[in-house]
Amino acid sequence: MVYYRPMKYHPITDTVKLIPEQLSLLRSSEFKYIYPSLNEFLDEVESSGIQAKRDLELLLRFLTNVVGSSVGTQNRFRNEAERFMLFCWNEKQTSVLKSGVDEVREYIDWIWSPPKSLIADTTIASRFKSKGKTDIRLVNSNWRPFVLRQSKADRKTQTLISPEQKTKTKLTHRYSLNQTSLQNSYASLNVFLKELTESEHMTRNPVALVKKSCKYLVKGKIYKPPHTLDDEIWQLFIDTLTQAADDDPIYEKHRFLVLSLKVLFLRISELSVRDYCTPVFGHFRQDASGEGWVLDIIGKGKKQRLVTVPDGFIDYVLIRYRGSLGLSPLPHIDETVPIMPSQKTGEPLHQDSLNNMVEEAFDLVIKKLVKGKKLQQARSIAGASSHWLRHTGATQALGEISETMLAEELGHASVKTTVEIYVAPAHRDRIRTGVTRKL
Repeated sequence: MVYYRPMKYHPITDTVKLIPEQLSLLRSSEFKYIYPSLNEFLDEVESSGIQAKRDLELLLRFLTNVVGSSVGTQNRFRNEAERFMLFCWNEKQTSVLKSGVDEVREYIDWIWSPPKSLIADTTIASRFKSKGKTDIRLVNSNWRPFVLRQSKADRKTQTLISPEQKTKTKLTHRYSLNQTSLQNSYASLNVFLKELTESEHMTRNPVALVKKSCKYLVKGKIYKPPHTLDDEIWQLFIDTLTQAADDDPIYEKHRFLVLSLKVLFLRISELSVRDYCTPVFGHFRQDASGEGWVLDIIGKGKKQRLVTVPDGFIDYVLIRYRGSLGLSPLPHIDETVPIMPSQKTGEPLHQDSLNNMVEEAFDLVIKKLVKGKKLQQARSIAGASSHWLRHTGATQALGEISETMLAEELGHASVKTTVEIYVAPAHRDRIRTGVTRKL
């Protein structure tokens, strides 16, 4: 019995949350009932002599045991490894474990200019969907290995700034892989095949050799200054979010989040719940020196750091926010209330929820700019993300603290990183010298 419309490129991994369960089911008798179409697809691949279930098991183990728990990281590695596995099965009729230089090189050719039929021109949210109130996972027949996502800047320009200019061009015809995406593909594939090599499932990892002679990669790196908000737009952020919170308490959380990211130089992940850490108000504390407040952070790479908290933040942001949550003005050292709790459950929020709040905050500001006929300024932040807030705070702080202190606040392993990103002396010297060259 066929449960699905035949798909040459059938998705083989479920959601990040369900991957461990999918792994445990793969070799069980239940798998064919929970994943009927995937089971048929794997059987079809195996009928050609490829050990597809073994390949898939290694991929699921890689995602479960090797890749970090961040949803973004999981998705990046999952998408690349899954796509490469499907390419090996469908285009090369071989197992991933038998792939070599030729397979990787042809795969790069393939992703550089993929068949239009394999490109989705809208974002497809899921590979599988639940069947009613059962555990059965049905394939989403609209899924494709490639997705042409409209840029955030284009999307917001069309919906919030200039809706009259909405394009009707079919997006799949504009698909192209940029240099950043190509580098990310090499990096993700390299980690996956390196794991298979180190676990002795493969004899060698061909990625480095292929990358070395890649005809698509552009060498060199041009300095690009960090994206920041200018002083006028940042003040508009403060005014807009404060007014929104005054009018509707639901925006108190938006106001606190945006101001925290900017003033405390935080990454958005550092305020979200993770497997190994829940940011709680007890992480705010007065320093033992008595000089002021600090915030304990677990940042990138699970590295702990202390961020200094300005008095103005305590007085005009933290106290107000805690009041909106029904808490005392200042946190106590053993307080376990999450810094970013759900409105409904009180449980700590995940990064996706915080990202949505930041997007809503940016939308409020864009609408305010459009209403004031400041369309150019609105377009300038149409593609902005939460990281712009961290960059804005760091750039402004350069005139107030030393580069070494700023590196510690940001959690950079080396002050050299801070200087290269925010100061870029070599680049600035070249520009100063270049403008004086004679005709």
